[in-house]
Amino acid sequence: MPSIRQELEATPSARWYQHASGARRAGAWADRERDYAALRAVLAEHTSTTAAAGWDQQPPVQLAGLLSLVAKRAHYAGAEPVYRRYRGKQVGAPILRWAGSESPMRPSAAFLAEARIAAFWPYREGVLKVADACDMTRAEWATAYLQALAAWAAEDRALAAYVPAEAPLCVPEDMAVLANVHTPWAARPAAAVHAERLSVLADDIVRTVVSNAGAAPHDALDTVLDEVRSLLSPSPEALAEQILRAAADLSERMIHGSSMAPEQASRLQGSLAGLAALLANQVRPQREAAAG
Repeated sequence: MPSIRQELEATPSARWYQHASGARRAGAWADRERDYAALRAVLAEHTSTTAAAGWDQQPPVQLAGLLSLVAKRAHYAGAEPVYRRYRGKQVGAPILRWAGSESPMRPSAAFLAEARIAAFWPYREGVLKVADACDMTRAEWATAYLQALAAWAAEDRALAAYVPAEAPLCVPEDMAVLANVHTPWAARPAAAVHAERLSVLADDIVRTVVSNAGAAPHDALDTVLDEVRSLLSPSPEALAEQILRAAADLSERMIHGSSMAPEQASRLQGSLAGLAALLANQVRPQREAAAG
């Protein structure tokens, strides 16, 4: 079974980023990075203006003619070099836009989506390196991931606040991985619902961070952490299947002569007795209904 890291490295956004930033497209990627840098400069100038106007918090950001402003800041001869990179139809382009050629997404929205993904990517990569090395559960992966998302929103506040203020569009794909949507044996309807809810919580984290400059990023994470853990904890049915498989394996080994320390056997016996009492409470209503 692929590891969580392997699954995250195979999402559509991950494949796009690996393709776009690869060595074979270094020149085209440099043009994109030039666009992203120009966007940051435009947003920094806008932010300084709103700060001078007396805004205590980061207000929503939306600028008319965004791509023209970026082209001007990047010192292009005109806006066309920027626009053509983010239009849907890109015949012969060295890097296809993240949104794809079939998407009706407008050039400015496609550019903004790419800029957010590229800005968040180093934070995402940091999570992959640390979490995979620590053999984390899915809930722990999600916690680390959302913490990195909050840190990005705090560092790139104006970009995160650009309308619509939301998580980068690679995040829903990653939440689907963490919710186990793509695992063949997973309960897919429930996993899909959980993935959608995790994406909503990710957007909530970004909006909380950008709307409260005085709060630490982990404060935004704390508001959703209990629900995140609940969504990604194994279901009772999944845990029951694990116990059944382990019990069958243990029984088979003991039948064939394996043994364990008496203290461990006593602990296991006590735990199973307690579990049996809880299971009896689950089964009793069904028996009573059948008897009635």
